[in-house]
Amino acid sequence: MEPMPPDRGLGRIIFLNGASSSGKSTLAKLLQHRLDEPFLHVSSDHLVASGMLPEPRDAEGPFAWWTEMRPRFFKGFHQCLPSLAVMGNNLIVEHVIEFRAWREELARCLEGFDVFLVGVHCDLAEIDRREHARKNHRIGKGRSHVEVDGIHTFGPYDYEVDTSAGVSDALAEAVLTAWRARGEQRALS
Repeated sequence: MEPMPPDRGLGRIIFLNGASSSGKSTLAKLLQHRLDEPFLHVSSDHLVASGMLPEPRDAEGPFAWWTEMRPRFFKGFHQCLPSLAVMGNNLIVEHVIEFRAWREELARCLEGFDVFLVGVHCDLAEIDRREHARKNHRIGKGRSHVEVDGIHTFGPYDYEVDTSAGVSDALAEAVLTAWRARGEQRALS
């Protein structure tokens, strides 16, 4: 049996919330590279890209199964975050908080953790351009996150960035400067 790791205390969390194609992944990678200590980069997209989702099997449509499975998948994803952080892992989480209920659930899950919530904003025309360039994203998905889901309306952020002009080292450094100056531990609310 593997011994328990030494107690480091709770991991800290930099949480990036923004629409699909808003630049969260690029920002997360820059932050991870620039931080003085290790941070895990955690995203539900990483789980999907690993091939963990089952192949579609029903005749009702290629993604009919996803409608039923999606709420369980994201509830599990949300629950994995405190499990990682309670063992002392620092996290950079990138996510699209699509529903007020998800924001409330995440607040409950991450209660007692130091969470720095960053709103990642991007001009809708730029999101559209990025989706067309990527070719692996459903066109209109990012726009829908902002216009339909209202992802930036569920509560305040600790810091906000606009990635319309791209994600630069200077923008990542601004996030880190704000994170380092944040003062006392904060909880997601």
